[in-house]
Amino acid sequence: MKIIKIIFGLLSLLLLVYMLVPGPSSINDYPALPNAFQSTLSGDTWQVPNVKAYFSDNYRDFVVPFYQQAYQQDSWLPLPPLRLNYPPEFAYTAIKDQTQSTYLEELVYPLKGSLFVNGLEPLYEDGTPKYWGAIKFVEGGQEYATKVTLRYYPSPWWARMSVWLGINLAILGLWKVGCKIYKNG
Repeated sequence: MKIIKIIFGLLSLLLLVYMLVPGPSSINDYPALPNAFQSTLSGDTWQVPNVKAYFSDNYRDFVVPFYQQAYQQDSWLPLPPLRLNYPPEFAYTAIKDQTQSTYLEELVYPLKGSLFVNGLEPLYEDGTPKYWGAIKFVEGGQEYATKVTLRYYPSPWWARMSVWLGINLAILGLWKVGCKIYKNG
């Protein structure tokens, strides 16, 4: 019985350390996309909190791993964040209203913050259109093939501590109920 309490205490402490490891606090903690022009369009700057957008010629196979590595470096954790893939239509909810998308991925450390990476790629890498009416973006006097929009959802420390406390209380409650059932069973 004592060994189980020690194991529970160690696992609880390990979870607490994981949840307290500092990570990014805002979208400004992430590096700019290489060889990209930062969007100044309405909704891509200060109008929506923790949102940034870039026009570039970088496609999904470069963009998502780039931000996955940046998120891992900012989080100081040995494992990369989980990559979750969503349908492009979810960009209206996850990024902002009226966000056009051809792909949407979430980079997340469970019980911590999330970074959504949304890409609009109207053209294939060889320059042919993916759909009718697809054209290049013209920003800053230059043409770009893609637009990447990022949105970061940080989790405040007090919310993480509340979740940690709730997990511990739930495990202790289930343990006590399980012990009562075992004794009466």
